[in-house]
Amino acid sequence: MTGPLKRQLSTEQRSIIFSFLNAQSTLSLATVDEFGKPQVAPVFYISDDALNLYWLSSADSRHSVNLTSRQVVAATIYPNIWQWKDIRGLQIEGTAEAVQDDRVREQILTLYLRKFTLPPDLDSQIAASTLYIMTPAWIRWSDNGVRFGFRIEATL
Repeated sequence: MTGPLKRQLSTEQRSIIFSFLNAQSTLSLATVDEFGKPQVAPVFYISDDALNLYWLSSADSRHSVNLTSRQVVAATIYPNIWQWKDIRGLQIEGTAEAVQDDRVREQILTLYLRKFTLPPDLDSQIAASTLYIMTPAWIRWSDNGVRFGFRIEATL
């Protein structure tokens, strides 16, 4: 986590971040293996009202294997843009783990499939995938549209 900052997000700030999360599709997930070597992977995600992030992955993928030894993670979410004044997005630090509760998996999978239209030939892969949750501990919202370098940081 970055520094001793203890500021909480206002209702308006949470709403802005939640809307942004719902409008994007992919996060860059940074994990660390048992030897301290970093790795980054793009994953489709959904979020909940508490700003937790969920994604599906093979338990054999490198980032999933990394989570078995170190649950500390970081993520970034940004839209594709080409002008510096349009830069806006999230940097997030927290922990991640596999979701073990089948009921939660069903609920999240329903939301996931509402957000992403996936071809039927992926049904077996989705069924075999592990659902993961990232619980944010720190978040930074950046928005150069407000002004260059504008950001809000908070612990969650």
